[in-house]
Amino acid sequence: MISRSVLLGTSMLIALASAGAAFAQAEQASAPKEDTAELEAVVVTGSRIRRPDLVSAQPIQVLSSESIDSKGYTNVADALNDMPSAGVPINPIGDQGSFGTGRNYINLFNLGTNRTLTLVNGRRFVGSNVASLFSGAGGGGQVDFNAIPTGLIDRIETIQAGGAAVYGSDAIAGVINVITKTHFEGVEIDGQYGVSDRNDADVYRGRITAGRNFMDGRLNLSGSYEYNETTQLGFNDRPITARQLAFVVNPANRTTTDGIPGSIIALNRRIPEVTLGGIAFRNNGSALSSLLTIADPSNPGQRVTAQFGPGGTLIPYNTGQFWSASVASGGDGMNLADLSSLISPVKRHVATFFARYDVTDHIRFNSEVFYNHQTSVEPYNQPIYNAPIFGGTSASLAFSTANPFLPAATRTALLGQPTPLTPDAANPGEGIFYLSRASADLGNNKTSTEGDLLRTVFNLEGDFEFADRKFFWNAAANFGKSWGSFSSPNIDQVKFNNAIDAVRDSSGAIVCRSAAARAEGCAPLNMFGLGAPSEAAKKYIGVQFVSDYALIQTGYEANFGGDLVKLPAGMVSFNAGYEYRKEKSRFQPNDPQRLGVGRSAAITALSGSYTTKEAYIEGLIPIFGGDFSFPGMRSLELEGARRRVDNSLAGKNDAWSYGIRWKPINDLLIRGTRSGAFRAPAITELFLPNAVSFMTATDPCDARNINSGPNPATRGANCRADFAALGLPTNFNLTSNVQAATVQGTTSGNRGLRNELADEWSVGFVYQPSFIKGLAVSFDWVNVDITDAIVNFSLTSIMQVCYDSPSKPADVCSRFRRNSAGQIITADTTTGYTGPAAGFVNAGYTNFQGATLGVDYNFELTDIPFLAKSANGADLGGFGFNFDLFHVNKQETSVTGLGFDLNDDKGEIGNPDVSWRLDTTYKRGPLAVTLTTSFTGKSYFNKDFTPETRDPLWVKDYYLNDLAISYDLTDVVGGRLGLDRVKARLNVRNLFDEEAPWGTTGLGVYDVLGRYYQIGLNARF
Repeated sequence: MISRSVLLGTSMLIALASAGAAFAQAEQASAPKEDTAELEAVVVTGSRIRRPDLVSAQPIQVLSSESIDSKGYTNVADALNDMPSAGVPINPIGDQGSFGTGRNYINLFNLGTNRTLTLVNGRRFVGSNVASLFSGAGGGGQVDFNAIPTGLIDRIETIQAGGAAVYGSDAIAGVINVITKTHFEGVEIDGQYGVSDRNDADVYRGRITAGRNFMDGRLNLSGSYEYNETTQLGFNDRPITARQLAFVVNPANRTTTDGIPGSIIALNRRIPEVTLGGIAFRNNGSALSSLLTIADPSNPGQRVTAQFGPGGTLIPYNTGQFWSASVASGGDGMNLADLSSLISPVKRHVATFFARYDVTDHIRFNSEVFYNHQTSVEPYNQPIYNAPIFGGTSASLAFSTANPFLPAATRTALLGQPTPLTPDAANPGEGIFYLSRASADLGNNKTSTEGDLLRTVFNLEGDFEFADRKFFWNAAANFGKSWGSFSSPNIDQVKFNNAIDAVRDSSGAIVCRSAAARAEGCAPLNMFGLGAPSEAAKKYIGVQFVSDYALIQTGYEANFGGDLVKLPAGMVSFNAGYEYRKEKSRFQPNDPQRLGVGRSAAITALSGSYTTKEAYIEGLIPIFGGDFSFPGMRSLELEGARRRVDNSLAGKNDAWSYGIRWKPINDLLIRGTRSGAFRAPAITELFLPNAVSFMTATDPCDARNINSGPNPATRGANCRADFAALGLPTNFNLTSNVQAATVQGTTSGNRGLRNELADEWSVGFVYQPSFIKGLAVSFDWVNVDITDAIVNFSLTSIMQVCYDSPSKPADVCSRFRRNSAGQIITADTTTGYTGPAAGFVNAGYTNFQGATLGVDYNFELTDIPFLAKSANGADLGGFGFNFDLFHVNKQETSVTGLGFDLNDDKGEIGNPDVSWRLDTTYKRGPLAVTLTTSFTGKSYFNKDFTPETRDPLWVKDYYLNDLAISYDLTDVVGGRLGLDRVKARLNVRNLFDEEAPWGTTGLGVYDVLGRYYQIGLNARF
């Protein structure tokens, strides 16, 4: 049933139209009639009303298929991410979420990937974001752009900060609408290969697109197949990530007012408390002073710290320059660059099929089929740890010097420590030591994924005329499903414990101590030295974690619209519609993962669904325009939309918008919109069961943070009170391990979540001066205020509320605990209490303001008089300039919603004050050359830092240049080969091999590949 608010909106629209009609009849009695050419009606993204031009009241950007191909983009996501207004994406660059490997999600305005709505041909596309706490993308139905081919794309329209009243949930940051070709004839083949200047990071793309008309053009069938493969890179494959920058405590700093920064950059970071082959500690602590030593082979009479080398021998161990827990420069400690992915490889098979059949001249049937199969793997990841910087089953391992895998010389060296080891009560004459080891030779938790996606659309549409008015209608069904699995190697902890407990049997063979374990196939595990574990032991302790997932989307919609009444400026137009949609998601880990038999937290299964029933109406009223205009009022249009949403879980909500388009002169369009948008809670946020997770956090009481925050005095007083309660001095200098190591905590979903709400407005203009041919300038100011934002109240947020609140609320502070040394040891972020910190909650808010500026200027050189004269009729070619600028004026976020934790990200890395892109194109005959210059402004690491707390505070401006060259070979070889078109292209990305600014890794923000070459060939016949 259409709601009362929608009916009221309809009544108001009809009333306005009726009044306008009466006025129109009076004007027509005296106005002369003129024959005017009728423009074809089109549908603009952000509206369902057909209108005679592509200029909307909302800010809109358009990417053409020609631009996508000419710049060598093999994935639609890459093209969108190059827009200055696109924020830090989720893509295959850098470490991936455990259940998000290889995904490509867009992040408009840095407002979150789940606040950008993606459509294909104006309809929703099934998402691929797995319903799990560990998807890496948060909750939401994000569309993976890996599933969208480039072959049949006509253009991509992006609406900024709008679209909820027309399309529904998620359209807060904006709407991306991928529009495909509806009619294709012929066959087109395209191939492309890319390789970096360092001869790696190969990318292959091949596609074929075909279509044909039948039945005298009434039936058109078309389709495409595309294969795309990217290859892997690790951190060590690029200097900027291999150098392992880290901010460390500055030993020169003495006070908070001495003018000396508290943190500085150190190079070549290592984790000195752990190695791949293992190091031995005297106790289960992490102090490097507790490392066991051996005689220094290079300095007789001296002793050095030791590590386990090949065959279990003890060799010298260099701890490097120690800075703080888990941070040293140089040395032999674990190097995270050896275990970190820079690019995860992805293989995609994408097929599409489109059918369009004209039943009559006024009734059409069309269908769409999308299929995608992709595989990906995160080639490097964290190993199996046993180290003092972790707790629980990942803590250091206690071993006896009686362990049979220890060579005799090693046993002697361990027992010969200057300070004797703790005696082994079970083995007289032996001692106990603690092994710290990052067991990459047992498994590295790398995740492999395989996924499929199928989406079908069936649409019946038509148009007719009645009473000299045009009407259109459609009814469509949309079915989508994405499914697949993630797998990763791990170990069975019980079997691991059995395997490391090794002894010699009566024959002298090394076996597992437990007879029951031996009966089950236990093979003893040697942990001393890299590569020591046997294949039999690895097979015995190994387990494969497999998680299956599926997202299912079912939707039905019906629309009816057209002309209501004629006004002097044109027709009052409308569209009314109804949509039903069901979203369902399930995530099912296998038994080993669900039971938590390995080192990772137990992963809970999740299943949930919701339905939404939505009625909407939209209207367009031309007040002035055409013959009914005067100076200062060449045209004026008003538009409005309202959508009533009834979500089976989040309840009822309204989305609305209204806008204006005003032309005071023919060359200038002034536009503005105001809207109310929303995002419905995602299935993960609603249905996540109580789940265990390992957390890191920013500890307000850490010495590096205690004098910062929204109110340093409040934070300091609260921290000192906790220190005193633990028996520590009030001026205790805490280096918090939770900022580098993890603690175990819990979190859960919340069935009581409400919709996120957003109040949005934009104002701008489009200027196309008639006296400068080919010039167009557009500018828009956008404001987005999000309230009731759904946030996962993390340990960082809980600790902020605890220490930065003057009242220090007990119900919040009880959700974590410190030990006698001040270290965080447990954390709980579940919804099991009524305080402000409660897993997924409607707590946060975001305030965003920004501006976009676009300048397009195209001209032929012969348009310049003196060049035209000298050319003497020759073709000199033409230039085109496309400039796109994005400015962030405000980007404030409060996770708690209490305001004291307000974080202004404006101007920080990934969210610069200003970024822009300039395309400079020269075309002459078959040749086209484009130089693209991109600029990212100076950016701060964190604007809360001061010269007293950190150096450096910011990174410099960053320029990137790309070159694209294409040449049409049709006249040269096309005729000989029977081809309608042949075009070759060469692209050089990062032309000058510009590295990311000093102090960053560049991940997600700056280029990480360096100079990169692409060659491609396109042929059509």
